[in-house]
Amino acid sequence: MRTRCLVGCAIVALAGLRLAGGPAAAAAPAAFSCSPSSGTLGGLQVLQHVTATAESGFDRLTFEFASLPAPSGVGATYTVSAATPPFTAGASGQPLAVAGQSFLKVSFHNAYLQDPVSVPPRAAYAGSQDLKPGLPLLSEAVVSDAFEGSLTWVLGLRQKGCWHVTQLTAPVRLVVDLQPAALPVTGPQIPAVPLGALGLVALAAGLFLRQAHRFKMLRA
Repeated sequence: MRTRCLVGCAIVALAGLRLAGGPAAAAAPAAFSCSPSSGTLGGLQVLQHVTATAESGFDRLTFEFASLPAPSGVGATYTVSAATPPFTAGASGQPLAVAGQSFLKVSFHNAYLQDPVSVPPRAAYAGSQDLKPGLPLLSEAVVSDAFEGSLTWVLGLRQKGCWHVTQLTAPVRLVVDLQPAALPVTGPQIPAVPLGALGLVALAAGLFLRQAHRFKMLRA
């Protein structure tokens, strides 16, 4: 009798672990990445506005453009990637100081601060080329190069960060969301045990103790 009870308890516990554990659900893709991001904006783009805002859990930097017609096969592109100082101010080669502990570079090709074709220009950027928004992560954003269609902004972060890039239209915008990078987990990984499994194991243990107590009483 005792043997049958013990076997039954073990079966209940193992079945609980199997049912509660089940196949692991597929992890959702990470929204933020620390790998380079690139894409195409199309046309010739003239920067109009740059805004920096603090959102819930991340900082947001938005580049807004005015689109101009471009020859066939010519279109603006962008790349967002990590950057390493020292930085220089365009073709002058002068040192460029950027506040921060970690840095990103947002580079545009076929993008301008002013209409490169028409006189007078149909569009031009009149905003600051050195933003210091004082956000939780983004410390500074400054133009490091704006020459012959190459437009580069260097972003200074208070700590290492990752990014998520979104393209919007009407008008063309590039939205760069910034979030602190997650610290790597060190040490041995202990798999989490589902609560359902813990409950079934506790039930099996209770049955085992009950049967052991009864067996002891019968022998007494």
